[in-house]
Amino acid sequence: MSKNNSENDQTKIISTEETGRTAGGRRRRDNGREPDTVESANKAMFDGINSYRKGNMTADEYWERIFYVHLKTKELYILAEEYGSELKTFFLPINSLKNAYENIIHVCANDYMSRTGSGTFNEKYMMDNLRSALGNECKAFFDTADFLSILLRKKIGECLSGFTYPQIASVWDEYNSVRLQLIKINQEIANIRNHKAQNSDFYIDEDVEKYYNETKKLLDWYIYVEEKVYPKLEQRFNDI
Repeated sequence: MSKNNSENDQTKIISTEETGRTAGGRRRRDNGREPDTVESANKAMFDGINSYRKGNMTADEYWERIFYVHLKTKELYILAEEYGSELKTFFLPINSLKNAYENIIHVCANDYMSRTGSGTFNEKYMMDNLRSALGNECKAFFDTADFLSILLRKKIGECLSGFTYPQIASVWDEYNSVRLQLIKINQEIANIRNHKAQNSDFYIDEDVEKYYNETKKLLDWYIYVEEKVYPKLEQRFNDI
């Protein structure tokens, strides 16, 4: 990996343990770290790598990007497993991860054969496979984020369906402003998906980061609606 003048300037992968999240992506309450600190650390990491493009990345930079996207995909995929049984028949992320694994095996085999003298190190072969691995990892991320964001929006709609706007507003004072926030989130996600569809460069850093953040916002609102709003609606309007 390229070296900077000080260790503090080096880009660092933020693991789930360091972020204080569980495997499912929920923040632990006993880790003593403020959420803003964690988000700042993630943003700082992304600021250090968001200029990497397909023509000027080193092998270590590819690896770092692969690690990061894989962790984000894993987090969202576990959430999708928790909230959607339909994931059992949704194979696109698994196929992409399988392809990424195949690319990584080729990279490892190239390195092993050159170290043991049973083959010649082929740098172009290594870089081509690292690029393909990163593309497959990012494709798995976008497919997972697509699935989870659609699922969460569907679940929010199901919780509120059957109730009128005045009924919802009567138990949820902030409903109008939150409704506008949800519309904005939907628009942001649509823009990201359109941008991804128009661009073959799968590792667009800002799109991965934006999509991850917008999906987590949807999750927070779904949990709030399910735990706080829906029970009040049921109690006031459906309990007879």
